[in-house]
Formats: sequence, C-alpha cells, structure tokens
Amino acid sequence: MGIRYSFQPGPSQLYPNVPSLIQKALQEGLLTRYHRDPVWRELFTQAQKALTHFLELPPQWLVVFTSSATETWQILVDATQGLRSLHITQGTFGERWHALQRAANSSAKAYSWDFRMSERDISFLPRGVDYLAIVHTETSVGAAFPFISEIRAWYPEAWIAVDATSSMGGVRLPWEKIDMVFASVQKCLGLPPGLGVLVLSPRAIAHYGRGERSRYNSLCYLIQRAIDHEPPHTPNLLNIYLLAHSLGERPPLSEIEAQLISRQRWLYQVLNQKGYKPLISEPYRAITVLSVSPPHYHQTNALFASLQEKGFYLGRGYGRESKTFFRIANFPALSDHAYEELLSYL
Repeated sequence: MGIRYSFQPGPSQLYPNVPSLIQKALQEGLLTRYHRDPVWRELFTQAQKALTHFLELPPQWLVVFTSSATETWQILVDATQGLRSLHITQGTFGERWHALQRAANSSAKAYSWDFRMSERDISFLPRGVDYLAIVHTETSVGAAFPFISEIRAWYPEAWIAVDATSSMGGVRLPWEKIDMVFASVQKCLGLPPGLGVLVLSPRAIAHYGRGERSRYNSLCYLIQRAIDHEPPHTPNLLNIYLLAHSLGERPPLSEIEAQLISRQRWLYQVLNQKGYKPLISEPYRAITVLSVSPPHYHQTNALFASLQEKGFYLGRGYGRESKTFFRIANFPALSDHAYEELLSYL
C-alpha cells in the first residue's frame, strides 16, 4: 500500500497544493528554460520575497539558496574555520556539524547539552568564543534548544549560526539574536527534497559578502549572486518555483506555530495515556519533532510494519539508542485528522 501520511521528520508530507503546482510548472515549460533568463530571475526574486515575508524576516536580511542544509554546514565551516568556535550539540546532527568544523580546525570545541538541566544560567560556557553553532531543533531525538537569547547575552559580539532544519516554516525564530540560519525545504516547508535555504543578517552580509571566491560555493560568492537575484549554479528550479507560488497561500507563521504548539501538547498527552513515554524532558521537547518509546520497545519493528500496511509512515529512532524509540513529525502540511487516525491505530 502507498503512503497516505508521512510522519517521517523529513522528507515528510507535502502540502496538498504541491502536485497541482508541479503540474503547472511542467505545463508552462519552466523546467526546460535557461536558469538565468529573465523569467527565472523574476521567479528567483519572487521566491526570495515570499520567504522573507512568510518567515517574518527583519529588514535587509538576505535569502540564499543552497543544495541542502548539509551542504550549508560545509559552506559555514569554510567561512568560519579560522574562528574560535563552540558547537552546542544535542544529538547526532549537531555532532556531525561539529565534526566537519573540527576537521577544518582541530581546536573547534563542542558542548553536549545536558537535558536534565532546568536553570537558564549558561555562565559555565567558556568565554573567548568568536563563533557559535546551535541546532534549534535536533531532529535525531526531537530536542529543542530554548536558550538562544541567553547565548546572545553571554556572547554579544560572536557570530551565531543556527541549524533550523526542522524549525524553519513551523515556528518563529529569534532573528534579532542570530546571524545565520539555514534549513531544507522538505520538512516544515512541506516541499520535495533537494533545496537548502540560508538566511543572513545585514551584519553577516556586510562581513562575509566581501572577499574573493575561494571555493565552488564560497559564502561570499553565494551572497554576491543572491543580492543580484541569481543562483551561482543551476539550482533546484522546481523547488524555487514552488516557494515562489505556494508560501503566499499559507496562514501567517504565528498561526502555524500556535497550531503546532497546541497539537504537540495534545499528542504527547494522548501518547502518554496509551503508554508511550517521551524521550526528552518537557523543557527541551521540540515542537515539530516528537520522540517516544513504545510500551514494549522490542515490538517496534512489528508496530512499524503494521502502521505502514495502513499507509502511515513514521520516523524510526536515530543514533545510539535508535531501537528504543521512534519519531513523529509535527509539521504543518499534516492535518489534525491525520494525527487522529494515527493515534487510533497506536
């Protein structure tokens, strides 16, 4: 049986209007046009403006397109490898980002966040840091990092980069506290995989937009091309078209966020009643990715097989304890009815 609902935290459920928009792009012949002709320059500009409006970006922020969030790790590593850096990790993806940084600079530090901590005091973190890398929602375990404002106060001059791969398009982000934020479109933005989005503050644009192109996708070159509303290479034209044409039809991000917060609380409450235990303590539970252990974890494979027969596709556990839990995406493209059906089978 085909997948009716994908609760996998990326690639996940597409927004309902995506198939018709894809068909429209094909009928208009847009995917066979040269990616630098006036039509695509206008669509590139339209996609940048649509994201700026939908994400509620402050004035003068810049939208840059990459191939993926994973590629964006490397782009930022290349741009910041000479800085004294600190990665705050919560799981596998934060650890991988730090591993890339450490490969470029052996002095790159990492701090693994202790989910048992309840106080908001972060004064134990080391001073003398020029660049901080933070995962806003750690997809591998469904954990959120709620202390970005405190990090900015502790490091007022440092560059702060945020991996918002499972947040962007689902929750509002503290733009005034950060400099570089990136994601992929196949999660909360509800589009097919294959496109990364990097948004940069005016401070980051002014600093990193200077200089010569040293690598194929150097940050300075990406910025220069994005300012001119052009990609540096042939991009994922389909997803740029979908961003340009789909974001204007969605509710404001504040409404989407309120719905996801309410649904996350409801889901955890019902799952707990059914004997499923949250993996992450409440202060650190992500809004957009839930992680729970089944009543009898040795039955996880049978549970997945049974659900998939009914058309429900869940996210398996990730990392060192992957066999003890599973993940459920709480993304806006999925309806409340989809979750009601899922809960009835669970």
